[in-house]
Amino acid sequence: MSALLLAADVGNSKTHLAVADTTGRVLGLATGPGGSPQTLGVRAAHDQLRSLAKEITGRDSGYEGAVLAVAGVDFPEEEAALAEEADAHGLARHLTVCNDTFALLRTGGRGDGIAVVAGAGINCCGRYGERTARFHSLGRLTGDWGGGIDLGEEALGTACRAEDGRGAPTSLARSLPAHFGLTRPLELAEAVHRGEVSHTRLVQLAPLVLAAADEGDAVARTLVDRMAAEVVAFVTATTERLGCDLDSVPLVLGGGLLRARCARLRTGIWEALHAAHSDPRIVVPDTPPVVGALALALDEASARTPGAAREVPLEPLAAQVADLLG
Repeated sequence: MSALLLAADVGNSKTHLAVADTTGRVLGLATGPGGSPQTLGVRAAHDQLRSLAKEITGRDSGYEGAVLAVAGVDFPEEEAALAEEADAHGLARHLTVCNDTFALLRTGGRGDGIAVVAGAGINCCGRYGERTARFHSLGRLTGDWGGGIDLGEEALGTACRAEDGRGAPTSLARSLPAHFGLTRPLELAEAVHRGEVSHTRLVQLAPLVLAAADEGDAVARTLVDRMAAEVVAFVTATTERLGCDLDSVPLVLGGGLLRARCARLRTGIWEALHAAHSDPRIVVPDTPPVVGALALALDEASARTPGAAREVPLEPLAAQVADLLG
């Protein structure tokens, strides 16, 4: 059986899984729906990964190495639960389960750094020497705000307040319900309340908020400014916990919201970080995080091979994955 490596970036809305050989040749890429164990359960999440792997190679076990970078895996026991399920089915001889923020971090380079991802939710990690910083990332329970669902939910609330007279006028009162084929914000709120529109679909409203902010809507700008402040708060806390600053380590920003090129959001983050650091290194890679997961898998395979090069370049992996994504 040939030595193959499996790498997965498992998000809340979609999953990318890639298979490569130990030379870095990418053999295939499969795409599936979101597969967080928090949503699907450990067994179903693992079964989905096995199914995607089988699409590429025809086999769902027996890989030499695997890195599973998974949204919603925030504690050691959650990592262990998914690893135990994978081991029970012989997924890979060498297996690493980590939060998806670490795959994003690897797309910014190898070694120390900080990564913030803002997609459906928001999370952050950092590494500096022997130190690692992570967050619980349990949403409102742990004070998190700034993911797409948060932004969509808050925007709908402000639009409802605009409709019933408690809040300032905003273009969101028209654009948000229109996205779902409705006419009024309160009509949309009622549809969510009745289950006719899934609460998770409010994430679809986040791009509308970013666009309205760049178009000058004052209410949308307030929401986007709050999101920028939340990103900066994550970064500030991480640098303090690690004992580093952004002059010496890169900050990698990823996820749909931070890659959306919203000028208002980017300006808020950049200005705050430049005020606190003399020369912050901020990276917003176009490389999908599955490339980072692949690089981590190859890093680990190289570390197990005497005499092998320890520095795995990202560019060839990124080019191959881009071709497969079309």
